[in-house]
Amino acid sequence: MPKKSINYEKGLTFEKVWAGIQELGKKYDAIFEREAKERQEREERETKESEKRRKEAEERMKKLEEEVNKTTLSVNRLSENMGGLSNRFGEMVEHLVAPNIAERFNELGYHFNKICNRVEFRENGQVITEVDLLLENEKTVAIIEIKSNPTTHDIKKHLKRMQIVRRDFERSGTIRKELIGAVAGAIFSDEVKDLTLETGFYVIAQTGDTVKIDVPEHFKPRIF
Repeated sequence: MPKKSINYEKGLTFEKVWAGIQELGKKYDAIFEREAKERQEREERETKESEKRRKEAEERMKKLEEEVNKTTLSVNRLSENMGGLSNRFGEMVEHLVAPNIAERFNELGYHFNKICNRVEFRENGQVITEVDLLLENEKTVAIIEIKSNPTTHDIKKHLKRMQIVRRDFERSGTIRKELIGAVAGAIFSDEVKDLTLETGFYVIAQTGDTVKIDVPEHFKPRIF
């Protein structure tokens, strides 16, 4: 079978072919350069957008931190104000209790002749407990805790306080007297009142401008 011949364009020379190849190379170079430029511009845009998003996120975090700090500061101030209010109310109750407490106990036959406010008990120079009111006569010492609104935790804590005072008396050997406890408050829930009496403490309740000691039938104060 005879071979098919290829007809080349007449007048086609090596120089023309080489020139065509160079022209085609220039077109490809231009395409590659344009694509590289577009890719670089796209990466730059993405970098700028990423940087923008990062800055926006940082700004949001900064604002959030500022809001959190403001909220925390407001809560702390409110806590301080509430604490201060509670302390002032407690002091007010104490001032109402102190002038009348000895008289109420005298009606029960104790006849206390000494009243001390804010008594600290120390051991090796360190405060081991503090007493709001201490009443004393020749035979008995009464340790009184004053709260605006006593809780069950306050009652349990006062029980530990009584035990600490008793150990201090025994350690020092300076006071050989009966030790009784009482809890005074402006507001007593039934639960707290019942626990106070069950623990053997007197319940001292505010009534008007004075105080009263609730002594249920068959109640006997605990002697520490």
